Amino acid sequence: MAKYKRFRYGRLSWLALALSLTVTGMAIYAFTRAAQAPRDGDLIYFAVGIPFVAVLVISPLLAYRDVIVSDEGVGRAFFGFQTRFVHWEKVEAVRCGVVSKGDSSVGSYHLQTRIESPFGGVRITSMIDDVGSLVDAISKEVTRREIPVSAWEVNKLIILDRLPPPKKGPAAWN
Repeated sequence: MAKYKRFRYGRLSWLALALSLTVTGMAIYAFTRAAQAPRDGDLIYFAVGIPFVAVLVISPLLAYRDVIVSDEGVGRAFFGFQTRFVHWEKVEAVRCGVVSKGDSSVGSYHLQTRIESPFGGVRITSMIDDVGSLVDAISKEVTRREIPVSAWEVNKLIILDRLPPPKKGPAAWN
Protein backbone atom coordinates (compact mmCIF):
# COMPACT_ATOMS: atom_id res chain seq x y z
CA MET A 1 0.00 0.00 0.00
CA ALA A 2 1.17 3.53 -0.74
CA LYS A 3 1.64 6.22 1.87
CA TYR A 4 -1.21 6.06 4.35
CA LYS A 5 -2.42 7.77 7.49
CA ARG A 6 -3.94 5.94 10.47
CA PHE A 7 -6.71 7.44 12.60
CA ARG A 8 -7.40 5.87 15.99
CA TYR A 9 -10.25 5.75 18.45
CA GLY A 10 -7.83 6.58 21.24
CA ARG A 11 -8.50 4.75 24.48
CA LEU A 12 -11.85 3.38 23.29
CA SER A 13 -10.35 0.39 21.51
CA TRP A 14 -8.37 -0.61 24.61
CA LEU A 15 -11.40 -0.06 26.81
CA ALA A 16 -13.48 -2.24 24.49
CA LEU A 17 -10.80 -4.94 24.60
CA ALA A 18 -10.64 -4.84 28.41
CA LEU A 19 -14.44 -4.95 28.68
CA SER A 20 -14.63 -7.86 26.23
CA LEU A 21 -11.98 -9.83 28.10
CA THR A 22 -13.77 -9.19 31.40
CA VAL A 23 -17.12 -10.38 30.02
CA THR A 24 -15.42 -13.42 28.48
CA GLY A 25 -13.73 -14.30 31.76
CA MET A 26 -16.96 -13.96 33.72
CA ALA A 27 -18.83 -16.08 31.17
CA ILE A 28 -16.18 -18.82 31.17
CA TYR A 29 -16.28 -18.93 34.97
CA ALA A 30 -20.10 -19.08 35.06
CA PHE A 31 -20.38 -21.71 32.32
CA THR A 32 -17.61 -23.82 33.88
CA ARG A 33 -19.33 -23.75 37.28
CA ALA A 34 -22.67 -24.64 35.67
CA ALA A 35 -21.13 -27.50 33.70
CA GLN A 36 -19.58 -29.01 36.85
CA ALA A 37 -22.98 -29.47 38.52
CA PRO A 38 -25.58 -29.63 35.74
CA ARG A 39 -29.29 -29.56 36.60
CA ASP A 40 -32.40 -30.08 34.53
CA GLY A 41 -33.25 -26.91 32.65
CA ASP A 42 -29.69 -25.54 32.50
CA LEU A 43 -29.49 -26.05 28.74
CA ILE A 44 -31.53 -22.92 28.08
CA TYR A 45 -28.93 -20.82 29.91
CA PHE A 46 -26.20 -22.16 27.63
CA ALA A 47 -28.35 -21.76 24.50
CA VAL A 48 -29.12 -18.13 25.31
CA GLY A 49 -25.97 -17.18 27.23
CA ILE A 50 -23.29 -18.23 24.77
CA PRO A 51 -24.65 -16.22 21.78
CA PHE A 52 -25.36 -13.26 24.09
CA VAL A 53 -21.80 -13.28 25.41
CA ALA A 54 -20.43 -13.67 21.88
CA VAL A 55 -22.29 -10.53 20.77
CA LEU A 56 -21.14 -8.60 23.85
CA VAL A 57 -17.52 -9.59 23.21
CA ILE A 58 -17.31 -9.20 19.43
CA SER A 59 -19.38 -6.03 18.92
CA PRO A 60 -17.14 -3.57 20.79
CA LEU A 61 -14.02 -5.01 19.20
CA LEU A 62 -15.40 -4.54 15.70
CA ALA A 63 -16.82 -1.08 16.41
CA TYR A 64 -13.58 0.61 17.42
CA ARG A 65 -11.19 -0.41 14.67
CA ASP A 66 -8.68 2.16 13.40
CA VAL A 67 -9.33 3.90 10.08
CA ILE A 68 -6.64 3.91 7.38
CA VAL A 69 -6.74 6.42 4.51
CA SER A 70 -4.38 6.38 1.54
CA ASP A 71 -4.31 7.43 -2.11
CA GLU A 72 -5.49 3.92 -2.98
CA GLY A 73 -8.50 3.76 -0.68
CA VAL A 74 -9.85 3.63 2.84
CA GLY A 75 -9.86 0.73 5.27
CA ARG A 76 -10.06 -0.49 8.85
CA ALA A 77 -7.39 -2.03 11.06
CA PHE A 78 -7.71 -4.03 14.25
CA PHE A 79 -4.76 -3.52 16.61
CA GLY A 80 -2.38 -3.19 13.67
CA PHE A 81 -3.90 -5.90 11.43
CA GLN A 82 -5.73 -4.63 8.36
CA THR A 83 -9.24 -6.09 8.35
CA ARG A 84 -11.04 -4.27 5.54
CA PHE A 85 -9.82 -2.11 2.67
CA VAL A 86 -11.92 -0.50 -0.07
CA HIS A 87 -10.27 1.03 -3.13
CA TRP A 88 -11.53 4.48 -4.10
CA GLU A 89 -12.63 3.14 -7.49
CA LYS A 90 -15.12 0.84 -5.74
CA VAL A 91 -16.70 3.57 -3.59
CA GLU A 92 -19.96 4.49 -5.30
CA ALA A 93 -21.43 6.91 -2.74
CA VAL A 94 -20.95 8.46 0.67
CA ARG A 95 -24.00 8.34 2.93
CA CYS A 96 -23.72 10.65 5.94
CA GLY A 97 -25.72 10.49 9.14
CA VAL A 98 -28.41 12.94 10.21
CA VAL A 99 -27.46 16.58 9.60
CA SER A 100 -27.82 18.66 12.76
CA LYS A 101 -29.78 21.87 12.44
CA GLY A 102 -27.37 24.07 14.39
CA ASP A 103 -24.02 23.63 12.65
CA SER A 104 -24.90 21.19 9.83
CA SER A 105 -22.55 18.55 11.25
CA VAL A 106 -22.99 14.78 11.10
CA GLY A 107 -22.00 11.93 13.41
CA SER A 108 -21.17 9.22 10.87
CA TYR A 109 -19.99 8.61 7.32
CA HIS A 110 -20.57 5.44 5.30
CA LEU A 111 -18.46 4.94 2.19
CA GLN A 112 -20.67 2.55 0.23
CA THR A 113 -19.31 0.10 -2.31
CA ARG A 114 -22.74 -0.84 -3.65
CA ILE A 115 -25.75 1.42 -3.24
CA GLU A 116 -28.17 -1.44 -2.60
CA SER A 117 -25.97 -3.03 0.07
CA PRO A 118 -26.45 -1.35 3.47
CA PHE A 119 -23.43 -3.10 5.02
CA GLY A 120 -20.89 -2.92 2.19
CA GLY A 121 -18.07 -0.42 2.42
CA VAL A 122 -16.50 1.34 5.39
CA ARG A 123 -18.32 3.12 8.24
CA ILE A 124 -16.69 5.93 10.19
CA THR A 125 -18.01 7.75 13.26
CA SER A 126 -17.09 11.18 14.55
CA MET A 127 -15.81 9.73 17.86
CA ILE A 128 -12.42 9.02 16.30
CA ASP A 129 -9.39 11.11 17.31
CA ASP A 130 -8.53 13.93 14.86
CA VAL A 131 -11.78 13.41 12.97
CA GLY A 132 -11.39 16.77 11.19
CA SER A 133 -8.22 15.62 9.41
CA LEU A 134 -9.86 12.29 8.56
CA VAL A 135 -12.89 13.98 6.99
CA ASP A 136 -10.60 16.39 5.10
CA ALA A 137 -8.60 13.47 3.66
CA ILE A 138 -11.76 11.62 2.63
CA SER A 139 -13.36 14.80 1.29
CA LYS A 140 -10.34 15.47 -0.92
CA GLU A 141 -10.68 12.04 -2.57
CA VAL A 142 -14.48 12.26 -2.79
CA THR A 143 -14.26 15.65 -4.53
CA ARG A 144 -11.46 14.53 -6.85
CA ARG A 145 -13.33 11.39 -7.90
CA GLU A 146 -16.77 13.07 -7.97
CA ILE A 147 -18.35 10.54 -5.62
CA PRO A 148 -21.96 11.51 -4.75
CA VAL A 149 -22.63 12.53 -1.15
CA SER A 150 -26.00 12.28 0.59
CA ALA A 151 -27.24 12.81 4.13
CA TRP A 152 -30.41 12.61 6.17
CA GLU A 153 -32.19 15.82 7.05
CA VAL A 154 -34.93 14.97 9.56
CA ASN A 155 -36.60 12.15 7.57
CA LYS A 156 -35.56 13.09 4.04
CA LEU A 157 -32.45 12.02 2.12
CA ILE A 158 -30.75 15.05 0.57
CA ILE A 159 -27.90 15.32 -1.94
CA LEU A 160 -24.88 17.39 -0.87
CA ASP A 161 -22.08 18.93 -2.92
CA ARG A 162 -19.43 18.15 -0.27
CA LEU A 163 -18.94 16.23 2.96
CA PRO A 164 -20.48 17.97 5.97
CA PRO A 165 -18.26 18.66 8.98
CA PRO A 166 -18.13 16.07 11.77
CA LYS A 167 -19.75 16.48 15.16
CA LYS A 168 -17.20 17.36 17.82
CA GLY A 169 -17.07 17.21 21.59
CA PRO A 170 -19.88 15.58 23.58
CA ALA A 171 -22.20 15.76 20.56
CA ALA A 172 -20.08 13.10 18.81
CA TRP A 173 -21.27 10.53 21.36
CA ASN A 174 -24.97 10.95 20.51
